[in-house]
Amino acid sequence: MITDSIRTAVLAACCTAIGLTAAEYIVPLEKFEKQIRLIFAIIMMTVILTPLTKITGGGMVSDIHETQLTAEDITENAKRMQEQAAAESIRTALNHALTEKESGCTVESVTVHIPETGGIDIIEVKVTGNLLTGTVCLREWLGDSITITEGGEPDA
Repeated sequence: MITDSIRTAVLAACCTAIGLTAAEYIVPLEKFEKQIRLIFAIIMMTVILTPLTKITGGGMVSDIHETQLTAEDITENAKRMQEQAAAESIRTALNHALTEKESGCTVESVTVHIPETGGIDIIEVKVTGNLLTGTVCLREWLGDSITITEGGEPDA
């Protein structure tokens, strides 16, 4: 049982790697490189971990705890991971810009939504520190439609 699951995981990883290589030759690499790598990384993790999570203590698959990932689940997980990656990138960029302005404010978290039509919608920005100065800078960069809230206590 365990060897079958490991064999399945390795075979799936190899097939996914072949698919990634083929996609790199078919799709213009410069334009879609990050998106292709993100999608294939998610698929690779899912493919490798799914058979391995079905292994229990005695090497038997538990019928009670067995779950089947559907295409919708994988798509939803990929979308959530993409939104988290975008939010982290935006948070890092905003913190860098706020540091350059010497605002005394830090972005704690950013909440984003990536609609089907494309683009990134910033929904909320949580900040710590000098809320007034931070809000002025963030409104200047992001516009007035973004919700800016005060996060937890700033780190000392």
